[in-house]
Parts: sequence; structure tokens; C-alpha cells
Amino acid sequence: MKKPAMPPPNFPEHSANNPYHKTAQYYERKLNLPVIRSIRRGESASIYRCFEEILRPTDTVLEIGCGTGYYTRDLVNRASHVIALDDSESMLNIIRNRLTAEEVSRMQFVRSEATQFTPTEAVDVVVHIGVLDYVPDWKAFLAHSLFNARRAVIFTCPTDGLCGHMFHLLSKWEGVNIQRYARRQLEDFLHESYPEWRCEIRRAGINGGWSGGSTWVCTLQLR
Repeated sequence: MKKPAMPPPNFPEHSANNPYHKTAQYYERKLNLPVIRSIRRGESASIYRCFEEILRPTDTVLEIGCGTGYYTRDLVNRASHVIALDDSESMLNIIRNRLTAEEVSRMQFVRSEATQFTPTEAVDVVVHIGVLDYVPDWKAFLAHSLFNARRAVIFTCPTDGLCGHMFHLLSKWEGVNIQRYARRQLEDFLHESYPEWRCEIRRAGINGGWSGGSTWVCTLQLR
């Protein structure tokens, strides 16, 4: 199957909308707040289910926006090789100090903005968890992921429901602009632009019907 044409990158090397360049040391303290822990438990269950269904022991995985490595260790234990990419050196240093020597031996650490990086080896699966939250040109970002993935892309993004709206408002109070997404918005773009990729979208996080959920967990697999 012919890959789609690669759009030119149009993101700065260090996005001003990324809140973690100067606050990496406080990142996990924030994640341990009770409400955040509750939301993340629901998200993690759905994300790990996607990993179980899609990842293979022979895979090379590109994890975009790996942060402090919340999912990195699970990825490196499921796959053959993991490229951990983040544009915050502080985040990458935290991961290096947490992993064992054997785990690190099967990893590559890259400091870069995602669309400025071209893997030098074939990548089977691209993963980005909580990254589209901060990306204004999300279509170009997804196009970049699909261009580099041979088999699958796994990603999450905030919903346009009540919980997603609350996340948007809280982040705006901190000076960060969060993007929110409707299911139909994602499905229409992928169906029209990338019909050769099968799309599955699950709702996760605080998942009551009245709240609309907090997070879309999305998998794209080449047909």
C-alpha cells in the first residue's frame, strides 16, 4: 500500500503550548492528584487493552511525547525496540533514570518535536498518548504518524463532552490551550483522507453517559 504524501512540518522545535518544558519535575505530582488518578485509571485500562491487541514482540515502536515514561516501560516490555521521543530533555532524563540497563539497551531516546523527526529505521507502531491535546494542526500531526507507521497508530485526545470541556477550562487557567475533539470530526477526517486505515475509537476516563467521557482512545490499523 502506497504511503500518503508527507506534509511539510509546520511546528516549532519547542512548542510554546507544551506546558512541560519547565515543569517536568512537577508533572507526576500533578498526576497523583486524586481526580487525575481516577481519570487516568480509566484511560490506562483502555490503552493497555489496545497494546495487548495490537503490539507484537517483534515490533519497533515510536512513542511520541513519552513524558516521564508512564507507558514507556510497558511498551519496551511488549516490543523489540522503542524510540522514546520528547522535546523536553528533563522528561527524557527522568525516564533514563527509571529504566533498567536491559530496558535502556532496547531503546533510543530522541529529543525533538515530533514532526521534525524522521526515524532511520522502519517503525511498526506509532503511539502518542495525550499529545494531540496540545497540537493546533492535528490533521498534519496525524498524517505524520500515519506516514511513519507500517502497521498501526495508537493515540488519545480529549473529548468534546463535559469532562473534556472542564479539562480545557482548567488548562486555560494555567495558560495552556487544550484542543478537544468530536468523534465524528476524527472519523470523517480519517475516512476521507486515509480510507486504507481502519479506525476504532473508544471513550475512556470518567465515562458516565452524562459526562461524555474525558478521553478518546483511538487505534488506526492498516487494512
